[in-house]
Amino acid sequence: MRRSAIPVLLLTLLVGCAPHEPSAGDASSTFPSAPQSTPSPSPSSPASESYTFRLPLAVYSYSDADYEVIRSAEQVLARDCMRDFGLSYRPARNPAPAEAQDRRYGLTDRASAERYGYRMPPQPETPKAKLTEDQIKVLYGNRSAPAAAVKNSELRYRGKKVPDEGCLGAAVLGFRKPYEDEAGAEVASRIATASYENSQKVPEVRAVFKKWSSCMKQKGYAYASPLEAMAAPAFVRGKVSAVEKDTAEADVSCKERTRLAEVWFAAESSIQKDMIKAEAGALRRLGELHEKKLRAARKILAGA
Repeated sequence: MRRSAIPVLLLTLLVGCAPHEPSAGDASSTFPSAPQSTPSPSPSSPASESYTFRLPLAVYSYSDADYEVIRSAEQVLARDCMRDFGLSYRPARNPAPAEAQDRRYGLTDRASAERYGYRMPPQPETPKAKLTEDQIKVLYGNRSAPAAAVKNSELRYRGKKVPDEGCLGAAVLGFRKPYEDEAGAEVASRIATASYENSQKVPEVRAVFKKWSSCMKQKGYAYASPLEAMAAPAFVRGKVSAVEKDTAEADVSCKERTRLAEVWFAAESSIQKDMIKAEAGALRRLGELHEKKLRAARKILAGA
């Protein structure tokens, strides 16, 4: 997660993923990217103790397992589209993600602090599927060529019109459209943002921040809150130093001693429950659409 303001992991999952441009010849890049700040733990993974995914609002988000089902279904649709052009397509397999890191309440993993300081653990390299020029042209459409060359032009392959977004983009956008719920996603994001901000004003949370700050001072570090420690410029840029690792270890130790994350989580959970009740209708629809999308994705995979 980013090191300032509001962690965005849960917001990203609720709203959906943003598209990114592929590299030429790289079929491992899907049209909607998964959250890039950190892998999202699924309910069955060892990281299910994540605070973010135990919050009440997490019921309305996708797990990483859900995302993989959806991504795989989109790839099947893209493959079928490529076949219509007489082209084969087999996407590269995604590597297993590194162990999930939940940073909603700051750094809480001691092993990560000792090794990486405040930085996120490195992610495994994504394998790249080698594609021919024809495959790239049809898979990515106009996104595979310079903007000036395709402006106001129609891309064709063997006399057949190629979707503007290519087979992959058309598969993703076409599959996504029936399950979009901008209003519900906006409500969920608003709750995720407001609950995080408001939880920091709760007396119990403010008190535990003071306890954490006092603990850090005893160890030789002057920070008013764990968010301030994570945002220190020296801990964001450049190489990880011994000072950063020592600070991060002290941070985690003081969180454990004061039970900061547990207190903060309880406060935000209480806030979210009240906000969810007030927006029950919108969130119910969002959850229903998520389930429908997953069922549709599983049906596509079953027929693949």
